[in-house]
Amino acid sequence: MNPQESKNTAARELLAISARAGIRYMFTNLGSDHPAFIEAFADMRERGEAMPEVVVCPHEMTALSAAHGYAMITRVPQLVLVHVDIGTQNLGGSVHNAARGRVPAIILAGLSPVTDGGDRVGTRNEFIHYIQDMTRQHELVAPYMKWCYELRQPETVGPIMARAVQIATSSPEGPVYITGAREIWEGAAGSSREVPEEWPASKLGSLPDQDIGELHRALIEAERPLVITSYLGRNPRAVSLLAELSHQLGFGVCEVSPAYMNFPGDHPNHLGYRRNSFVDEADLLLLLDVDVPWINSKVRPKPGARVFHIDVDPLKSGLGYWHFPAHRIYQAETTGVLEQLAAVVGPDSPGKATRQKWIAEVRGRTPSAPLPTSGPITPEELTAAVGELVTDRTMVIFEAPTSTELIPTGLRLKNPGSYFNCGGAGLGWGINGAIGAKLARPGADVIAMIGDGCYMFGVPTSAFWVAKAYHAPFLTVIINNGGWNAPKHSTLGVHPEGNARRNDTYFVTVGEGARLADIAAAAGGAEAFRVSERAELKSTLKRALEIVRGGRCAVVDVWVARISAQVLGEKGTL
Repeated sequence: MNPQESKNTAARELLAISARAGIRYMFTNLGSDHPAFIEAFADMRERGEAMPEVVVCPHEMTALSAAHGYAMITRVPQLVLVHVDIGTQNLGGSVHNAARGRVPAIILAGLSPVTDGGDRVGTRNEFIHYIQDMTRQHELVAPYMKWCYELRQPETVGPIMARAVQIATSSPEGPVYITGAREIWEGAAGSSREVPEEWPASKLGSLPDQDIGELHRALIEAERPLVITSYLGRNPRAVSLLAELSHQLGFGVCEVSPAYMNFPGDHPNHLGYRRNSFVDEADLLLLLDVDVPWINSKVRPKPGARVFHIDVDPLKSGLGYWHFPAHRIYQAETTGVLEQLAAVVGPDSPGKATRQKWIAEVRGRTPSAPLPTSGPITPEELTAAVGELVTDRTMVIFEAPTSTELIPTGLRLKNPGSYFNCGGAGLGWGINGAIGAKLARPGADVIAMIGDGCYMFGVPTSAFWVAKAYHAPFLTVIINNGGWNAPKHSTLGVHPEGNARRNDTYFVTVGEGARLADIAAAAGGAEAFRVSERAELKSTLKRALEIVRGGRCAVVDVWVARISAQVLGEKGTL
């Protein structure tokens, strides 16, 4: 072959197809199954050919979580390339997050070579190829994937990639997983004839007119209607529609475990972020894009209350047991349904005054408490200080499970696209998702509010190296309570008067005393701060944000009240 000619391998063709489909990045941790990709990277770069930008990630948690953060904002899936079964396992909780958060992503993993005769490009030539050969590698992640497929012939890479993008971006969105043996990625693929425009995502339809009419009548006949939502705000248009309809019709809105900013925090009909609130008072419950609207063991709708559920994923078929009573359930894009509803709402809404009176009454039940002036810094106080940094260019990335209600309540953000949570429970997403968010919106001030446990789960050595290497600076604010509060919280919910409480023995003070911000400084050149005195809090946060605006990450480790005095590792402890 002429040295100036380039063999169009399956790996190379995949990169070309991805670029044509608008995929901007490939987040990867490379291994022995990826020579075809590495050679394609080098060759296409030398020739100036279009391909996704390669973002090398020292840990796979960073790779998929950063792709997740990017897709939350753009709704465009990115590529995540990992190393056989080992790299797939290292994706860890980020796989759960992508599935539960319903974000599109295309995960690629190699398979060990299957030939050993030496006559194929990519054949087995290392001992590792034997021990990494799994029989059912895809089953490691299959329960979380919308689609799993093995590339069996190199010339089919075009339609396989087109189908992967189509499935990942069809409602409800989600991750897909594609594998291929090393010889397949090295094989000749030819030129793909696939046109991205001929593989459109499947979209959900609107509701029948009679059902929109029924919903409208239910809303104007109700005296205490309540909307509950979690991820409606993935489409900014839905936020403005919901706000306008709430104003016109007079219904309250509660955000629970919000994955996005779903409803303006300063809207007079916003009823907060506390799950279970007002569920037993409302005579109409409208569930819009929500997984867990309330906890059945704590509260249930009042007898006679009507429940409508409209959701891109109303049956949650990816979950095990799941049920919340509803009289009407629709699988539909909430944005389209709200547009339909807006078209039938007239200038006058019967009964609006009664509904607004109820909203005003329940809003008045929880007056805001004054912030403390002595003792340890509180999470409420920290949130208020971060809130003073918020501008129209701010994006808050949040991950602190036991502050899921507290932080949004304190921030009360009002702009669509200003708040993001992963939508799942795989801790470690936040500092990595912030990288993807910054890459998606380079002009934004990205502020990651992260619990100390989540920070450690996020492999900060990887996250901050990537942030520096790929020019994605963000501000991290660590809510450091000296351990993992979630297990303590769960224990008190089951054993409120048990020995753990009496003896303050929760075994959760992991990381107590660790210099967490210094990890980011060592790994990625971040500016590290540690704050325990409230007099220093606001000035330190402002200084840190200026450093980020100057192009470098900053981490502010804020010590709040300790969750336990137990010291692990002492004699007599486990």
